[in-house]
Amino acid sequence: MSESVDRILTSWSVSGTGPLTQSLAELSTSGWIDPDATHWSIEAFLPIELQTLRTYLVDRAARQDELGHDARQVFLIGADRITAEVDHRCSRYHAEFSKRYGTVDPDSDCKVPPSLESPGNDQLSAELMQLADEILTRAAYQKLSQEDIEKCVGVASQWGVPLSVDFDLFANLAVYARGDIIGQRFRRRLRNLYRPELVDVPIYQRLVVLFQLAQDHESGETLVAGQFHLRIFKNIPKQDVDMLLPGTKVRLSKFDQAKVIVPSLSGWLFSLQKISRFVLVTLALAAYYSTALVIGLVLAAIGYVVKSCFSYFQTKNRYLLDLTRNLYFQKLDTNAGAAFQMIQQSGRQSACEGLLAYYAMLTENEPVSSRRLRRKCERLIREAIDVEIDFQVERATQLLSQVGLVTATDDAKWACRDAIEPSQDRGQSGDTSGSGDIQPSPESA
Repeated sequence: MSESVDRILTSWSVSGTGPLTQSLAELSTSGWIDPDATHWSIEAFLPIELQTLRTYLVDRAARQDELGHDARQVFLIGADRITAEVDHRCSRYHAEFSKRYGTVDPDSDCKVPPSLESPGNDQLSAELMQLADEILTRAAYQKLSQEDIEKCVGVASQWGVPLSVDFDLFANLAVYARGDIIGQRFRRRLRNLYRPELVDVPIYQRLVVLFQLAQDHESGETLVAGQFHLRIFKNIPKQDVDMLLPGTKVRLSKFDQAKVIVPSLSGWLFSLQKISRFVLVTLALAAYYSTALVIGLVLAAIGYVVKSCFSYFQTKNRYLLDLTRNLYFQKLDTNAGAAFQMIQQSGRQSACEGLLAYYAMLTENEPVSSRRLRRKCERLIREAIDVEIDFQVERATQLLSQVGLVTATDDAKWACRDAIEPSQDRGQSGDTSGSGDIQPSPESA
């Protein structure tokens, strides 16, 4: 009995932060993602760290006797070369992105000579959008269509805020998502006596927003037209994607509008009813008293209008507070830091794809087709972490071919090279990787 009382008293904390005293707004960002969360769609994303995958494959090869000792050494040498090639590609991504992003970085503290200032550069913006699209595609993100974004406008989950969005404000806008899963969040309902309960919510584990404004915008912070903004968020409900865009305005629901209008209107009508009782008496009095009554009635009406306005702004500020709280806990990074994360995620995804495909081919005794290779890699991931994926075999074989670990046969199959010398470094394999996706510009050359 004593333990139960202590638990209840702990929940009803004095600071109001216990689970029984938290408001709905405080619970809006609470929740968790089941490690075995259901995926609504099979994606290309490999949700495993590179070093973890490498350790798992080496352990699997020894435990299931899929590779002998010498073959495992060959695999480790190949894994090092894959990692080196991906690191080299990420370095080129960093160089190319930094060169283009410096002049449109909203957080830059560097000055530009007046003679070099320009109102806008459409070509630079197009190059940045194209480069970001390439990086995010390699990181297994999927671009949301304009229609998908517009579906979220004006609606909201129980944890979001209904908003209206002015799309004419944007010169460029792109939204990328990854991790289409089912998470769980807390909510309170009257039927459950406002106790917190976990419910399933379709969410995006990661969401990237890239945008440029066509005109300056002031919304707590000044967003200058032409600057290139990048933002990364986590665990965003699908219906709340519009919360991440600038230039949004809170849209009060009909219920909230009724809460503002009905009390004020009913109060004014109630006062009018009480005053009307004295109308006949007042009409019999002097004109002076009749004028005073009319003035009092007008002042009462003005008071209720002012009260309605205050109630409206209070409701709107509550929504804005919920929005700010959500974005505070769910924003991971912005601008140059977000670009760094995008490139790192791209590198991890590419390295994991190459490592998985190379192991799958090493454990085969004959050349394999792309279809068979894809199915085997998907099975390896399913057995490792119990996740269904859509393995991108073309990207993986292209990487392995560039590094020189595999070769294509005459019958359109893939086979590992007979031997790999440990002394071969990334520079020697660079002859075949020179045809990468990013070519050095004449200036950098």
